Parts: sequence; C-alpha cells; structure tokens
Amino acid sequence: MRYEDINPAYDPLFENITTEQLHVIGVYAPETKLYISLNDGRRISVMTDIGGLFEYDFESLSVGDVITFSVKNGTAYEAFLEEKIRE
Repeated sequence: MRYEDINPAYDPLFENITTEQLHVIGVYAPETKLYISLNDGRRISVMTDIGGLFEYDFESLSVGDVITFSVKNGTAYEAFLEEKIRE
C-alpha cells in the first residue's frame, strides 16, 4: 500500500519503497526499457514484461535517499517518477 498523499492514478509503484522494503515492483508501458538511479548515481536498466510489470531489488537504502525512474527519449533521459525514501 502506498502513502496517502500519493495519487494512485499517476503512480506506477504497488508498494512503498523503504529501508525495510527493498523490493521495487511496479507497472509501466509493456516491453519498455526503464532506468533506475539512486541519488543521481549510475543508471540501471530494467525491462518491463509484456504486461508492463517491472521489478528491482536494492541492496540497501537510507531515509532521505531519492530513487529516480526514467525512460530514454533520443539521447535524453526523462524522469517519470522520483521516490524519496521516508522510512
């Protein structure tokens, strides 16, 4: 379940990402390469499946970390979600 201040109509994630919940699961466009970066670090690519589902596991997170989800448009990366770790 997501935080109450997040509008589920525009949220691709199914659960909050926390220091205890390191598994990310969400949905985006089918068969799309997404890029995930932690605190503006190196991007990691993740493919969505035929239904648009994507998953990723972080090794560790700290309160205040920012995870950016983006897609590549030409040579530019366009962020579609920034998730700040709250707990």
